[in-house]
Amino acid sequence: MGPMLLRMPEKSEQWNIDRSSVIATDGMTQVFEFAMRVSSEIENSSSPVSLQRSEAEESIAGPDPVSRWTDPLVTIAIPTFNRATWLRDCVRLALNQSYPHFEVLVSDNASIDETALVLGQFNDERLRVVRQPKNIGATANWNACVAQARGDYIVFVPDDDRIAPWLLERCLSLIRREPELPIVMALGEARIVASGRNLPPQASRNLTTGIWDGVDVLDEYLKRRIMVQGCTTLLRTERLRAWGGFPAGWPFASDLSRHLPLLLEGKAGFINECCGSYSLHDATQTSRLALESHLEDLKKLIDLISLTAERRIGNERKRVQLQLRARHFLAREAVGIIASYRRRGTRFRELLPVLRQRGHYLLALRGQDTFALMGLACWLLLPAPIIGRLRRLKRKLMSKA
Repeated sequence: MGPMLLRMPEKSEQWNIDRSSVIATDGMTQVFEFAMRVSSEIENSSSPVSLQRSEAEESIAGPDPVSRWTDPLVTIAIPTFNRATWLRDCVRLALNQSYPHFEVLVSDNASIDETALVLGQFNDERLRVVRQPKNIGATANWNACVAQARGDYIVFVPDDDRIAPWLLERCLSLIRREPELPIVMALGEARIVASGRNLPPQASRNLTTGIWDGVDVLDEYLKRRIMVQGCTTLLRTERLRAWGGFPAGWPFASDLSRHLPLLLEGKAGFINECCGSYSLHDATQTSRLALESHLEDLKKLIDLISLTAERRIGNERKRVQLQLRARHFLAREAVGIIASYRRRGTRFRELLPVLRQRGHYLLALRGQDTFALMGLACWLLLPAPIIGRLRRLKRKLMSKA
């Protein structure tokens, strides 16, 4: 049976779902270093990432076939728009999961390229395709996946990201121990598409794979001791629906606005192992985002974390520490973001109004951030022609590597 093609109802009808019709089925751990790295060959900046199955994964026995009908159903949601070249590999790897009880739901946001042709090449009953009658915007397309998902859990895999074949199996091994966990986070690497370079995630030295107080996982994230990606984060579908899906007006941090507060709701699963890959390239929504919007989204995210902590963390000392850490996280991220815009050629006079308006974010920096702040100052003071030469030199060196 080929993929099932559905047409979405009108916007006013999208959330009128009969919930009863949703399918309801029920020291440190050693990280597998390079063998478990989810990297791939990228020939040029327009080619998709392709994860390779590791030797360690091949040696792991799959679950008992009976568990297919007793374990939770998982929806792998793939929102897409005009990314046919990337989409094929994304869907292929999603269908290649070692955990058997899942569906792959693709929401095509009225693509006008060869997306339909690519999806038609898959003859797999686990693949379900929803085509929007018109482009409804990125966030609404994600929420269309939330509305249509049949799984007890859902993971969002944008068409240019990739998940390892062992992602769901690792996550469900924790959910079997603690049913109805609201969130499970796994490490994920970043792939710089233009250079084909990987930024492997740092494994946590404090948290092993297991079930933790979500505050501990959030604490590691805010300290930047772990790198998790949206495509390596499994959410309980009913909790995401209770939040109303993903919020509009968050061009950069819409997914984080749901992931991170969920960590403050109690227990959370954590996989201290690389299970996916996030692609960094010039065609991403974030890369085209105005600096002001980027920083504003981060500030809203930190405010949301602080507000949620007020409601969820009874221990005042622990709550205040987390809120201070969140502000420090904002300051460090702001330094990196401003520097990246300057490196990409944004003129100093364009950055100056933002620095005047958002410069107070940097007041939360600490002594260990001195070198990062000095680096930002150097980039700001360098003349634009020199920055241009440095960028060309970097591209030249990378092309020879």
